[in-house]
Amino acid sequence: MAFGTTIRRKREGLGLTLEELAERSGLSPNYVGSVENGRRDPSLSTVLALAKGFRVPAAELLGGARDVGPEALEAARLFEAATPEVQDAVLRLLRAVARRRR
Repeated sequence: MAFGTTIRRKREGLGLTLEELAERSGLSPNYVGSVENGRRDPSLSTVLALAKGFRVPAAELLGGARDVGPEALEAARLFEAATPEVQDAVLRLLRAVARRRR
């Protein structure tokens, strides 16, 4: 799927207008629209700005998180924001749960 199509579908799926996404991303609505329509190839800084506007990792927009559900993405964002001690505790808990399921 083309990058612009991915951006449009994500924006519409979140119920954002073109103007809202542009404001959240620090880009102009015309520029975001041209990316969505495939008239512009986005630079890395544009991809990062759009990811910031969507509040997701840039990899998600580039297909790096294609098979990951919304709950896993939320968990990843929360995990990354946690202290190292909390991260360690969460990993121990998940490993213990995984061992019990085998």
